[in-house]
This record gives sequence, C-alpha cells and structure tokens, in this order.
Amino acid sequence: MDAKQADTVIATMSSLTSRWFDDHLYRYLERLQDNFHRRALTSKHPDEQQALLTQQRHIRSGQDEAYRLFSRHLQHNIRAARPYTMGGHSKLDQLLARSQQLGNDELENACARLCRAISPMALLASFQHLAKPLRIDPAHLSQCLSLFNVLILREAPLLYQQLLAELNGGNAETSKGIEGWIAHIEQQLKQQNLSAQQRALNELRLQRLRGRSRPQGDSSTLSDQQLIREAAAIFGRSHVNRRQLSASILASLNTLQTIVSSVALRDRQLFLNPLHPARQISHQLVASSERWQHADPSLQQNFERATRDIVKQLSGQTPSSADFNALQESVDQCCQQLVQSAKLNDRRKLHAEAGKRRITRLRRKVHALIDQKTHGTTLPASVDNLLYGPMTSILLYHWLRHGSNSDALRRNLGLVDDILWYIKPHRDWALLRKAKDMGGDIEQRLLDGLKRINLDDDSARSLVDELHQLRLIASGMSGISGQSDRP
Repeated sequence: MDAKQADTVIATMSSLTSRWFDDHLYRYLERLQDNFHRRALTSKHPDEQQALLTQQRHIRSGQDEAYRLFSRHLQHNIRAARPYTMGGHSKLDQLLARSQQLGNDELENACARLCRAISPMALLASFQHLAKPLRIDPAHLSQCLSLFNVLILREAPLLYQQLLAELNGGNAETSKGIEGWIAHIEQQLKQQNLSAQQRALNELRLQRLRGRSRPQGDSSTLSDQQLIREAAAIFGRSHVNRRQLSASILASLNTLQTIVSSVALRDRQLFLNPLHPARQISHQLVASSERWQHADPSLQQNFERATRDIVKQLSGQTPSSADFNALQESVDQCCQQLVQSAKLNDRRKLHAEAGKRRITRLRRKVHALIDQKTHGTTLPASVDNLLYGPMTSILLYHWLRHGSNSDALRRNLGLVDDILWYIKPHRDWALLRKAKDMGGDIEQRLLDGLKRINLDDDSARSLVDELHQLRLIASGMSGISGQSDRP
C-alpha cells in the first residue's frame, strides 16, 4: 500500500471511530438519565427520590462537558498512545496483524496506537473523564460503571470488526447508477415531513438497492444480538439532536426501543422488512423528534403527551402488528403537526434573518447619504449621535414604508440639511432671522419623526432641546445680539 492510500485509510478509520463513540456515548448518557428517572418514579422514599432526581439533573447538565473531555482524551490517545501489544483482545490482534501485512510502516504505527486507544482497558480508564463532569455520587458509581460496561465495552468489538473490514477494503464492485439511486433515497429520508407509509416504502427501496449493490447474507440466520442491533439502529439516527429533547420524550423513546426489540426477536425475518408496522411507527416518531425543539411550545407538549400515550398503549405484553397498525393514524397526526410547526418556525426565522440583513444594508446606504451631507464638517457629538442614531432610524422608516424615491424620504433627507444649516453660526442678519423663523418648524418635524420611530417623549424632547441649545450657541457665535429666544 502506498503512502497516499495509507493516509486515506488512517483518516477513514479515525473518522469511523469518532462517529462510533459519538453515537454510543450519547446513547449511554441518555440511558443513564433514563435509569435514574425511572428509579425516582418507583421510589417510595422521598429522600431517595430527591437524590435520584438530583443525580439525573447533574448528568443532564454535565453531559456535554463529559462528552468533550472523553473525546479529547480519546483523540489524544489515538495520536500519542503507546503502541498496542498482542494479547489484549482477539479482534484487536487481528486488526494489528492485518495492518502489518499491508507493508506500510505509517499505517502500522497508526493502527497500533488506535488499537491501544480503543482497547477495553483504555476505555475503562477513560470512564474517569465522565464521572467528574457528571458529578456522579459514590453511591451510584457502581450502577454508572455497569451501564458503561454494557453499552460501551461490550459493544466495542463491533467497532473493532468495522475497522477490520475497512482495513481489508471492499471487493464488490457497485454500479454507479445504483449508488446514485441509493444517495437519492437517503436524501429523501432526511426529510422530516414524510408519512410513516412513505418513509417505510423508501426504506424498502433502499434496502433492495443496497442488497443489489452489496449482497448480504441470509437474513433468516441473524442472531438475537443482530436483531436487537437492527432495532436499535432505528433509534440511533437522531443521537445528536436528542440532547435537546425533554426527559419525558427520551424515556418514551427508550421504552419504545425495548418494546420494538422484543418484537424483532418474536417476528425475526418479518421484522427486517421496512414495511413492518413497528418499524414504520418507530421511524416516524424518531424522525419527528428531531424537529421537536423547533416547534411551538404547545405542540411540543402535545407531542410529549402523544408519545407517552402511544408507548403506554404498547406496553405490557409484546404487541402484535395489529396493535401498531391501530396507532398509525394517531402517530401520523401528531408527527405531522409537530413537523409543520417546526417548518413554519424555520421559515419565519429565515424571513426575520433576511429582514435584518436588508435593514443592515439599507442602514449602510443611509449612513453613506449622511456622510455625503456632512463631508468636511466638524459636528458636535450630540448632532453626530442624532444623525447616525435616531435620524437614521427615521430615514429607514420612510425608506421601508414608502420607498427610496418617495416624497417622505426626500423631505426627511431635507430635514438633515436643515438641521446642519440650523446649527451653523450665521454672520448675515437675514440668515440669522431665517434660522430663528425656521427653528420651530425644524424642531417640530424632528419631534414628529422621533415619535414615528416610537422614541419615548422624554428622550425625544431632550434631543430637540439639545438641538435648540446648539442653535443658541451658534447665534451667540454670530456676533449679532437679540436673537436667542425660542420663537
């Protein structure tokens, strides 16, 4: 293997490792919160219940920091860990041996560090980077560590297998046309406003295309663990945004995952068909939950209640396909309402942002017009603040309301000229008299404009009084007496 190919493989394996831990670590943190929440609900002792709820809140508030510390430590180990030595884990031994066979020293060294970083002992040692930000009480440490063992350490061999497959490379040649259709359908599935039936049909098409592109083994031979992972994959697609969901929705989705896993074990081969009702409903709820935080609060609450009621109806004995079919209409209704609300809010946000950008552009144009009028003039600070503050807002108001060629905008641009002329010292008696006669009109026009932009009366009157004081000062500088009274 040449150096370029080795670099590509190293980058791919590192990226695959990061995605795997991103998925499983957040799943672990969510399940940990859910466990404390469930224990608190079933506890009959108020003190114990309060302690469990407090621990759940600590985990929720510290999960982002815990993830950052764990990821930082993992990436450091991948770059700088000591090389892995044979005997730590059989699959890691295979991975290292395969990298040695490829005959590239850089790839072999990188693979040896990666194997050491993700070995069970290294991952167990990394647990300390979770415990501190999560503020885990010593009484709950054993439970947290046990769940870490189940959801991270026991699942790690799956990551080792994926890395080995990546190192071996794919031998099957795929058709560009089929890959194009696969990419197209995957893009369609990212849309949140699909109904459960539409989503299931697209999933079925995707499954068949992938079967033609990369033939799979006989699905009837899947083990229990593979079926459980197939069910878990439905709920793992939104692990990033699920951090923003409420505890109630997370608990409902986790319970639904347990129910769907039992359905998978019972129906086995039938469950692998994307049209299976359990898969349809699960996909719909998970896809819609990704949009939960963008919807209106009232619809967020409705979705929480609906999800809780749906899971409650499915709880108890393992539900049949008919039980899931009976809930199809109610699931579609609550999901469509949530998604439509989220889409509407997204459009409003886009329009608001576009409006802000337009106002920013227009404000720059207004400032440019004022710059032309004040070029070469030294303005008092109060006038500078008036022109580039409230007066700019007045001009924007008329520009947006009446247009750039409107009489209203031209009149208010003329007001800027009048203000600049008004505060100038005039050596000619006629001009000084004219300034006095125009003073009342200029100040009233300014006062009317300030009211249009909803400036409060006291602030508006203060600005007008400052302008009048500047006129009095200019009148005094003219050297002509008797012109200082307000007209």
